Amino acid sequence: FEFNPLYVIHKFGISEYKNAPTIIKGCANKPIPQSAYTLLISRLQTVAKSIMFGEACSTVPLFKRK
Repeated sequence: FEFNPLYVIHKFGISEYKNAPTIIKGCANKPIPQSAYTLLISRLQTVAKSIMFGEACSTVPLFKRK
């Protein structure tokens, strides 16, 4: 079985992130292509209140709904 992050993101349910502050952790045991992060952020922007990247103690803001 080959890990395909783009497939996982397409199947990922985003409704639970509606109006929620969301953190995307950047650490993983497997390499994640930049295109996967781009796809995830573009999907979450439609529902999330805000999107941040990194660990909870030191996040970088990427998106905030106005």
